Amino acid sequence: MACVRFVTRRTARPLVTVAYQTADLAALGLTREQCADAVQWVSGGTHRSAHTAVAAALRHARFPWPIAGSVISLPVVRNIASAVYQRIAARRRCAAPTPPATL
Repeated sequence: MACVRFVTRRTARPLVTVAYQTADLAALGLTREQCADAVQWVSGGTHRSAHTAVAAALRHARFPWPIAGSVISLPVVRNIASAVYQRIAARRRCAAPTPPATL
């Protein structure tokens, strides 16, 4: 959620954020598991997950953040960004477990 707030405050273009627990995941082409495991970025019928979603969000922000989003997408940096994202996500799950599914 901190990542979403960070980008929302710095967005250059309109940005809609939705908690996955309230989103129509089927319409977005996502599953509950994908959303519980990593942040998702959906735009123009495509989606990005984890560190690639963060890079897409940064590219959507005001200068200079799009540069950071582009750098994250570079081959060598992408591998490092993936490892960093996984470490952060693992700690996030420990601190805030996913709520149970409601029927």
